Amino acid sequence: MATPGTDFEKPRGISRVEVRRGFAMVHVGGLAADLAAERLKVLRSIAESSVSIDFVKLTHGGVSFLVAEDRAPQAEEALRLIGAKYTLGRDRAVVIVHAVNMRDEEGLIAGIVRKVIASGVRVDHLGDMHDRVLLVMDAADVPQTLESFREGHVEVAT
Repeated sequence: MATPGTDFEKPRGISRVEVRRGFAMVHVGGLAADLAAERLKVLRSIAESSVSIDFVKLTHGGVSFLVAEDRAPQAEEALRLIGAKYTLGRDRAVVIVHAVNMRDEEGLIAGIVRKVIASGVRVDHLGDMHDRVLLVMDAADVPQTLESFREGHVEVAT
């Protein structure tokens, strides 16, 4: 016989989806032979320009991260000063899918990613925590993504 949960426990599965807008995505690539030192050079230049970064990912030949959209020009200047090869994608959003004990629920993360990809959305970055998955995408794709979760009767906070 299953034991009922207590009133304060959230049920298993996806409980809520929220969106954070106003980001630009920076990809720095083509770094030199000493990849670790070159990554640090990039990150140091960004830090010295007083630009805060988020969602840092180490890539095969570089590093990528998010910056606030309004700070993108300062990030670009910092990268130009060190001669970095980069691309910058503007108007990015982070879709955050909340679920209790996400990593303990077999297949839940895969199901979330499958749902988003099946909706036709291109995901730039993916990250997870114990209770959420974070998906970085073009802000224009957010409505389509949210609709795929609304179909499953999930609370969507925009």
